[in-house]
Amino acid sequence: MPIQSYRDLIVWQRAMDLLTECYRVSRLLPPSDTYALGAHLERAAVAVAAHIAAGHARERSDFLESLTSATALLREVETLLLASTRVCLLSADQIQTAMQLGDEVGRMLSALRRSLGAPHLQPGAASHPQPGATPPVLVDSPLRSP
Repeated sequence: MPIQSYRDLIVWQRAMDLLTECYRVSRLLPPSDTYALGAHLERAAVAVAAHIAAGHARERSDFLESLTSATALLREVETLLLASTRVCLLSADQIQTAMQLGDEVGRMLSALRRSLGAPHLQPGAASHPQPGATPPVLVDSPLRSP
């Protein structure tokens, strides 16, 4: 079945599952933290799904950029969830489903970005410069030696 809408993307569907779970988790926070941490968590989770949807309507390079933004926002969601356990507002059990969904969405985003040609995600691409490799020099860079 061909993809005709962002709603057909499984990664978007899972991001919506994550969004729903994040809303559920935010309701478990004490009232004093509902606005600060809970609202931030909800906004970030909404933004993950929204970036996937918005990017789908754009050209390939812009879609890749939107998926990269969605990945960064996903890391924000995960950090907020982990922060809630670190400061003893929630237990690891309470965020487990959200963290699992986050892992799944992250894997899917990476796979989709790779399939669309994200250069640093291609097989054999170096994620870090090799030891002793000369970094690229930008023309007219203020960091360039005279």
